[in-house]
Amino acid sequence: MRMTNQRKMILDLLKKSRMPKSAEMILSDLPDHTMNLSTVYRTLDAFFIEGLVSKSSMKNTAYYYMQNQGHHHYMICINCQKMYEIDCHLDDIAEHVADHHHFKITHHDMTVYGYCEACQKELNM
Repeated sequence: MRMTNQRKMILDLLKKSRMPKSAEMILSDLPDHTMNLSTVYRTLDAFFIEGLVSKSSMKNTAYYYMQNQGHHHYMICINCQKMYEIDCHLDDIAEHVADHHHFKITHHDMTVYGYCEACQKELNM
């Protein structure tokens, strides 16, 4: 894949980010009129296919993060929308199931929804 200036800008934003970013978030972080949303989506898809970034889907939105940051899953509070990063413990299970069914897994995604401690207190749960 050729590294254009636009691709480099997107990759640099992802490298600097501690949390996953959606295409819309990335676009808003770019200088005005640098590129359009479809270019951001195409670039992120290309990065994902090349294995440069990982993605997780949360609330029907894809969020991207650098592959070298390790594979993670997230818990999201339904009330305040705060995201909590959690380590992945599914790899061994997924590998076993894939072997049993002769299936090649390319990636997996898991998001847990619930209420954080602060929202539980606020909502008297």
